[in-house]
Amino acid sequence: MRHKKFISLLLLFALVFSIGIPVSARTPYANYYIQEKEGTAMPIPAAYETSTVIDFLSTETGKLNNPEDMFIDDDGKIYVADTGNNRIVVYDSDYSFLFEIRSDGTYEEGDLSALKEPKGVYVDPDDGAIIVADSGNARIVEFTKYGNLRYSYPTPQSEILSQNFSYQPLKVTKDSRGFMYVANNGDSNGIMQLNSNGEFVSYYGTNKVNLSFWESISRLLWSREDRLGTVVALPYTFTNIYCSDDGYMYATTTTETPPQVRKINIGGSDILYGSYDFRDNSIMSYSSYNQVFCDVTVDRYNNMLIVDRMYGRVYEYDERGNNLFAFGTRGTGYGQLSYPVSIETDHRGRVYVLNKTTGNITVYTPTEFADLVHEANQLYSQGKYEESKQIWEQVIEKSNYYTLALVNIGNILMREEENDAAIEYFYEAENAQYASEAFEEIRADFLREHFSTIVIVIVVLLIAWVVGVSVKRARRRKYGPPKERHNVFTVIRKFFKRITGIMRHPIDGFEGIRYENQGSYADMVIIMILYALVSVVSEYAVSFIYRDGTPLDVIEPVSTFFFAFLPWIVICIVNYGVTTIMYGEGRFRDVIIGGAYCHGPLLLLTLPLSLLTHILTQNEAGIYSIVRILLYFWTVLLVYFCIKGVHGFHPVKAFVVSILTVLGVAAVAILFFIVYGLAAQMFDFIIQFGKELSYLV
Repeated sequence: MRHKKFISLLLLFALVFSIGIPVSARTPYANYYIQEKEGTAMPIPAAYETSTVIDFLSTETGKLNNPEDMFIDDDGKIYVADTGNNRIVVYDSDYSFLFEIRSDGTYEEGDLSALKEPKGVYVDPDDGAIIVADSGNARIVEFTKYGNLRYSYPTPQSEILSQNFSYQPLKVTKDSRGFMYVANNGDSNGIMQLNSNGEFVSYYGTNKVNLSFWESISRLLWSREDRLGTVVALPYTFTNIYCSDDGYMYATTTTETPPQVRKINIGGSDILYGSYDFRDNSIMSYSSYNQVFCDVTVDRYNNMLIVDRMYGRVYEYDERGNNLFAFGTRGTGYGQLSYPVSIETDHRGRVYVLNKTTGNITVYTPTEFADLVHEANQLYSQGKYEESKQIWEQVIEKSNYYTLALVNIGNILMREEENDAAIEYFYEAENAQYASEAFEEIRADFLREHFSTIVIVIVVLLIAWVVGVSVKRARRRKYGPPKERHNVFTVIRKFFKRITGIMRHPIDGFEGIRYENQGSYADMVIIMILYALVSVVSEYAVSFIYRDGTPLDVIEPVSTFFFAFLPWIVICIVNYGVTTIMYGEGRFRDVIIGGAYCHGPLLLLTLPLSLLTHILTQNEAGIYSIVRILLYFWTVLLVYFCIKGVHGFHPVKAFVVSILTVLGVAAVAILFFIVYGLAAQMFDFIIQFGKELSYLV
């Protein structure tokens, strides 16, 4: 599975960097979906193919000039806000010109039908009324379905609005109750809600102020006087809005951080995407320019489609927030997007993207693959699981690593109580959450079937242990302690006895290292090598569920092995330096040997804890976390007693030295990152300098 993904990522990488070069006659752009867990882009068969590009070059209509918005009604008619030409243009479903709304007069001269830089258009499904955000004239204007003037709604007046209120409507939409919603340029208060008479009612769905950690701290510490003169942090504004048939408001914002896109209920709260990060890691990992999500729409399946203006990408998400497809690229070639500003879909599932600079509309038609995904997802949402499963299997035949198909088939199998088969699909999907749920059912079935056998085995083992201990004690009383044999098992037993002795009696143990020369370099080396090996094996031994679905082949055993030594080396060196200043009695020998013995709990218990994860589900993650915390706490406690015992410190002084050691380690880490950064810059400078010299030669 992982090898397939690696190859796929290489192909995607090559495709992404070949912007403007068609990879096929039909899809001159990347086709992929984004995995939810890691945000990885996984290539898939083309979901949408370019069917046509509408150029509007006829002398009848004239070419579009910097259009800003588009709307498609239930009959397939296309309405375009041709901003640069101060008009609304209407085309039929075959892309033929029907009529335009424009006037030779001006609004200032009293011609209410005259438009000036219209930037938004919406069509009422009830009566076909054309509602326009007439930005240049600071108003909303409504026309009949034939283009005749009906109402003009000037700048709203209200005590709620501030005195310096500026009205420049960008986009407009309407809900089933007759309320109009306006995205006003630069208005950080939210979406404006107007009644059927165009009167202001309230603000709706206001964005939150995004503050950094330090900005939040400063606001807590600074007084009102201290904050005078500083930049005021305001909520991000809305750039586009869309009201779906089920009453939800979809909106894009100016923020580069979540939530870039919002799905807002009637109460003004996000219901799904409030904390969802829509940024595409496959783009942001190699580019310094942020994505700009400029428009959003909803298709016939209630899937949400958003368009990114910066990179010409279209993203489709289902109602549950799963990314279904991503496609498109920036460019002027056939099927590529030059400067997208608006996105719409029609009743046949086609996707229309309006390009501002080229003044055309690119039309994408769903492929068989997209139709299968849409149908399967729709059936699954409706609870028709068996029908959905059959289609999901067809999806996997076309793209065997399509995560949503794998997860949904797994969930369907769980409903059919085929948990063993279900968990295999979750493994393929690298989904630890659902794998945990399936494993919980498998474990419950196993316990129900074998509970009596398990109890009998436990009782027999307990009896055998008690009998064995009793016999051993009886023999010891009768014949005395057994004569010690000198063999490899005795050496191993004594080795671990020294480790457990210090774990149980740290004060005496560490004082013995300093004052009785207990411990040895051999013990130190063996302990640290075993600890490093245990660290590597433990990573492999952790169950799929507690690895959060991460494949085993991404583990780097060599790095894990050598990094296991790093904390021990740094802490020992820093501690010896601190204790030298603080008049500690310990030798460097005592510090490094004692430091090695501090790894006892991790050496002996890390691997058993990793193996324990194979019988635990995510519901018992608290047990695993508590045991790990106790394990590290035990280790830290041993470090404290090591500092106290080896150097002969008073408990309070040992605590102070421990804190100073921690600060010293932090200073070393900071220094390392500074040196590493400077070295990287120096290396880059040398490379660039060498390239310049090669050009001169």
